[in-house]
Amino acid sequence: MQRPTHHVQPLQVYQMAFQGSVAVARWAQPLLETSEVYLIQQFLATSQAVCAHLADAWGQRQHRESFIAALSTAQLQAAEMQTWIEAAIAAGYLAPNAGQDLYDHYRNLYTALDQLMATASTTPSLLKENAETPLPVTA
Repeated sequence: MQRPTHHVQPLQVYQMAFQGSVAVARWAQPLLETSEVYLIQQFLATSQAVCAHLADAWGQRQHRESFIAALSTAQLQAAEMQTWIEAAIAAGYLAPNAGQDLYDHYRNLYTALDQLMATASTTPSLLKENAETPLPVTA
């Protein structure tokens, strides 16, 4: 049995979102001095929004509908991130291989959020502090 967690940071899905945000920040840093600042700022804001909405969802985990709604918003941000990645590849700001890796990361995050929402929808005890099947945490 996994140990329950009282913070959002140990959750695997949060770790995925955070890693994606860090990867975007590393890619964007040298480009912040270019004329495409708006595009870069959108990348950064969207990647950070995924983490922020996950933290918001975690704060609302006692209320299933609010929890799922916030997870859904995080998932929408992950999908938006994929669109920005496609645009950056097409415009030549992001190398195709690096872009595909980042795109795949956000696709996997989208899927993980989908699975988390499905689990939260079908498991009544999932959102209780002392649940028998707590949300997965990293090792």
